Amino acid sequence: KISLTKEAEEKVKASRDVIDQIVKENRVVYGITTGFGKFARTVIEKDKLKELQENLIRSHAAGVGRALTPQKTRMLLALRINVLAKGYSGVSPGTLRQLIDAFNASCLSWVPEQGTVGASGDLAPLSHLALGMMGEGQMWSPATGWGDAKYVLESHNLTPISLNAKEGLALINGTQLITSIGAEATERAGIIAK
Repeated sequence: KISLTKEAEEKVKASRDVIDQIVKENRVVYGITTGFGKFARTVIEKDKLKELQENLIRSHAAGVGRALTPQKTRMLLALRINVLAKGYSGVSPGTLRQLIDAFNASCLSWVPEQGTVGASGDLAPLSHLALGMMGEGQMWSPATGWGDAKYVLESHNLTPISLNAKEGLALINGTQLITSIGAEATERAGIIAK
């Protein structure tokens, strides 16, 4: 089971407070109050910030192939939680708690084996991970097997995450799939070397 330290909770809250202040002050900041890439200079209205983040997840959930095993997906989620708990991403404490609750209940999103860009980021796999947590796509748990993410979460008395400003970007900006595959390969190599 995963739990947050008091120090981690404080760092996550302080980071989120910065994001909320940016939105409150109507400041123009990339990925928080603007679009992405070609739309970096497009300011997004406050009432559209949630939709922007949700659509970012949906548009990048474009991986292919078989699903990662539950063990690999669990490792991926644990590593993502670890990064978010450091307090640099701007994710809200509530969203982070929901990810931890899903991990502790072994509610694991369908994440395809192919689609990572590697060193440039695991945008597609992390988007699939986030998509399930949003209650969209497929999800697995030992109690339910594979099913619609919304219903798998509900069967564990969990609710889908609802993204606020910058949270979609926070959830997918990282290399935790490559890290988890590398960690597993290192562990297996150590076993073989013995």
